[in-house]
Amino acid sequence: MELPDELDVTTWLVEHRADLDRGEAEWLDRLAEFDRDGLWALDRHFCCATWLVWRTNMARSTAFEKLRIAHELSRRPIIADEFRRGRLSYSAVRAITRMEGPDPEVDQAMVELAQSGHATILDLERVVRSYALYADQAHPPTEDLKTRRDVRIRRGENGMGQIVITLSDVEIEEFAAALQAFIDLRYRPEPVDESSAEDGPANQRAVDESSGGDPGEAPLEEANRSTKRADAMMDLINCGLAAADRGHAAGDDRYMIHLVRRDGHPSCTFMDGTPVHPSDAEMIKCDCSTVSHVVDGDGEQLNLGRRTRAWSVSQRRAISVRDGGHCRFPGCRFRHFDIHHISFWEAGGCTDISNGVCKCRRHHRMIHAGYQLEGDPNGELRFHRPDGTFIGSTYPAAARVLSYQP
Repeated sequence: MELPDELDVTTWLVEHRADLDRGEAEWLDRLAEFDRDGLWALDRHFCCATWLVWRTNMARSTAFEKLRIAHELSRRPIIADEFRRGRLSYSAVRAITRMEGPDPEVDQAMVELAQSGHATILDLERVVRSYALYADQAHPPTEDLKTRRDVRIRRGENGMGQIVITLSDVEIEEFAAALQAFIDLRYRPEPVDESSAEDGPANQRAVDESSGGDPGEAPLEEANRSTKRADAMMDLINCGLAAADRGHAAGDDRYMIHLVRRDGHPSCTFMDGTPVHPSDAEMIKCDCSTVSHVVDGDGEQLNLGRRTRAWSVSQRRAISVRDGGHCRFPGCRFRHFDIHHISFWEAGGCTDISNGVCKCRRHHRMIHAGYQLEGDPNGELRFHRPDGTFIGSTYPAAARVLSYQP
């Protein structure tokens, strides 16, 4: 009897999902070998993750996750074998491989649980978390935990993003206490003027209603708890930056907010291309160290020719905006950089923005050590190894910057 189309589609989806998992397992095997052999270094990258971001157009977090799973699979044959056979989904493998250094018996038990048919991925993740808690209790704390501390900034959509902070338990407590202090400072109830207050239940009822019925709570129209925490976090940051300013921080371009707009258009972006709402841009300009860059417009002359080798502040800002605020080497997103003369100063190159490009210290040194760079920094730049092998091309983040408005 011929099966209905709905069942054909169901079977096809299940079978081909298993095919994708088998293909993913083979790809991860090759990736682990590629990383162990250090072949990503042939393209002069810092690590395999940055190479993946460039060559495969992965998100940076995805690249690190793929590398983690690939190396875990190379150390855990039970998981890897079931994955290659299509008996474990990628989601299950990702969850199970978060266990650190389990015995083969534990891996076997996790495989059986995943294949039992009554355990979801959420169930697997709960088991992994429980295992981690018991494992931590069985081992004394080590100094290696400090290497996991991190702060990651993730640009999002619709004008929102995330900052993910990883700290030690002690630092988390310190952070939580400081955050609560700023919440209390910002949202503490206004004092009641007793001299003008009238005695009686009517006046007391009005005070209670204005504060939500509890003198210790903020008014009902105040932001919810999550928004309060975000507001307090920004208060903490702004207070810390103000305390750190001793006459040099406020004037340093690294601590400025750069706004970029095209000539004749009211909208603008941050240096990395993230759109900024016009009202937010105006608010930022009111009380921040900002530089507004105009692209494709007339303004201050930024070409110094052969008068000086050193780049001016205006030129550095213009080149940084054009290059997106990061190194222009293919795949490199490092945001601490030098300004490199494409045509070397010693060979007659000019100190003009058409001859300058952002280069992190590592790739800057490589260019002076024999790697070749050619092209127009306002358009395509082409990179080659010393033997002439083509590495890749990059393009500017913005059109040629001709002026800026302080």
